Amino acid sequence: MDLAHICRYLVIVSNDWPAVNDDEEDEEREERTKRFLLDEAQRAIDLRSKDREFHGLEREFLHHQAQMLIDYNKSKDIQHPRDLGDTREQILRKFLLNNGLLPRRYGVSQTRARVASTTGHATGEMDIVLFDPIDSISLMIREGIYETLPVESVYGIIQVKSRLNKREINDGLENVASFKRLHREPEVQSPFLIFPQQERARRGFGLLFAYDSDLDWLDIIREIEAFSKARPNAEWCNGIFILNKGAFFHGDETQATYMNLALEKISKRTMHGRPDRQNQCLYQFYSILLHLLRTTEIQPANANSYFRLPLVADALSYEFSMGAFAELGRCEQHGDYQRKITPDKLRRVIDWCKSAEPINWIKATDIAYGKSGDNLEAYARQPGDVRIYNPENLPLTDILVMDRDYQGKTIKVLAYDQIQTAGMVIYIPYYYTVTEGIISGCPKCPPPQIPPADSDPKS
Repeated sequence: MDLAHICRYLVIVSNDWPAVNDDEEDEEREERTKRFLLDEAQRAIDLRSKDREFHGLEREFLHHQAQMLIDYNKSKDIQHPRDLGDTREQILRKFLLNNGLLPRRYGVSQTRARVASTTGHATGEMDIVLFDPIDSISLMIREGIYETLPVESVYGIIQVKSRLNKREINDGLENVASFKRLHREPEVQSPFLIFPQQERARRGFGLLFAYDSDLDWLDIIREIEAFSKARPNAEWCNGIFILNKGAFFHGDETQATYMNLALEKISKRTMHGRPDRQNQCLYQFYSILLHLLRTTEIQPANANSYFRLPLVADALSYEFSMGAFAELGRCEQHGDYQRKITPDKLRRVIDWCKSAEPINWIKATDIAYGKSGDNLEAYARQPGDVRIYNPENLPLTDILVMDRDYQGKTIKVLAYDQIQTAGMVIYIPYYYTVTEGIISGCPKCPPPQIPPADSDPKS
């Protein structure tokens, strides 16, 4: 490169940061810089191509990116929104599957897919899911057009958008967050591991990929920032890529990052943008995707943990220890209904029980039936602590049992529901189910009153 050539390069790229008050001049300067850099790169590639057939991935990715934008523009003729979305997902899926760029150990979903967790939570429809094709199982398949995968076997997801606007940014980022907040079962560590390994993230990653955007560069950054301020770091998108514009990343004042472990440590967030002036956005996306795949920990899902999932109450989940028997309510007038606990009432129960004194479950039953509660040998023989939701501090004889008529006699029967949630086994007396409405009754009937001794609060 001669001196005149170097000076021309410096004049162009030294002005590549936009001024605040002159948008048209900024756009013209940016376009001029991009044309210059692309021209230089293409001329160098042409010379290299005369010398040898393969001289690096640079040329290949210029072809891939150009072809994807051609396919994107061709798809604009499609009228139906669902068909249009499917086509643009397929453009990116075809790039990932058909060019030999992803190792075969990484599977790419070819149908509409959701990701589920053992907590009972599941994502909405994910555009592209990257998973373990060898050890993963499918939790549900419907006619080859719909699939649900366990989160333990999923590396990450990609949400694909056509043209990013404010609504699409928030929709895409929320879908990413819904995946990243899923709970993964703890990893089973090998007792024979003696060599240190590279630190790997157990939380899956999420990327947002678009072909174009109507928004200005700073408007895109503002939308991402506004979304991130309202979410914990663990739910932030690992990277936002707009094929004909560039990429955006979270970071701090010193550097950007796309790694989960680093994202979760950020205390003062700063957005970083990388304009694509050399048509290398696709390669940057691919390079980061490959690194995220290689540094994300997965494991085979335990099918037993997915056999019967707990009920969901927003971010919380719970299950009745007696299974379907306790979950199913029966109304004489309206038939079967599902007994549920709303998020606010479940949180109330959890918060109170966290500070409650645990008690052996056999001892609790003994006390409820009027026994002394000092049969230590029996309690040791049948260990297992429970917490009893009892904010009024009522005697257990009054709230854990109730009188029932049986064959002409009055007997004492147990009068509580047992649930498992937040790592605790909790007894919820029928008394509180009625007085506080902890567990829902028939949705078509008026709220019940405190039942007489011979009634069944479940009916």
